[in-house]
Amino acid sequence: MNFAGGPDFRSFGFEYLRIVDPHVLGPDVPDAGQVQQALAMPRSNEYLNIDIESWPLEGPDQASSIAKYQKTLSAFRKSDPSVKLGLYAVLPLRDHWRAIGHQGAVALDDWKQQNTKIGSALVPYVDALFPSLYTFYGDKDAWVAYARANIGEARRISQGKPVYCFLWPQFHKTLAFLPGDLWYTQLDTCRKLADGIVLWGTIGSNSPYRPAKWDEKAEWWQATLRFLNELDKAP
Repeated sequence: MNFAGGPDFRSFGFEYLRIVDPHVLGPDVPDAGQVQQALAMPRSNEYLNIDIESWPLEGPDQASSIAKYQKTLSAFRKSDPSVKLGLYAVLPLRDHWRAIGHQGAVALDDWKQQNTKIGSALVPYVDALFPSLYTFYGDKDAWVAYARANIGEARRISQGKPVYCFLWPQFHKTLAFLPGDLWYTQLDTCRKLADGIVLWGTIGSNSPYRPAKWDEKAEWWQATLRFLNELDKAP
């Protein structure tokens, strides 16, 4: 996480996850120089997460997009066999309405079939799965259903590899920070169902490409501290 005037989150036990996107990799399959540039960036651990959101994985371009992901992951693996790789929001395809069954059984089944196809093609190339569980709506129960469905799909296609959930303490559209009870529920749900959590952010509401201003009294942060305190007390 990144805030204007924020603390060093490592002091709370967090590790930094290196995420690379087209700003480093370019719009297409990265060349050797771009791969090396990404690998040379500092990392707190062995993981490197690739965030490419412009290659469609549904529709007529699905096959070519899968091939691009495979080539990209292979290039990283060839350049550094020790790096552990993951794809942001690809395995499974992030979905809200289909995942919770709102669009009916046929749509839910189609989503699962797409995940099976994409998973069989890409899971062998990654070391962990990173589903995105960002918040689009304020309904807590609906979010839990959405999270359970997406994490369940990640587990189903994972071939036994770990699942780490991306969470963001802001609403996806408005950038308002989440209420404390909703945020705590998200942390606790992912703690129970996944192998770990990635906290992403932030975006300032007045300057979309700058971090939000830090507020240590914010509900979401107080909920985070309570969550961390309870983790320390867990047997």
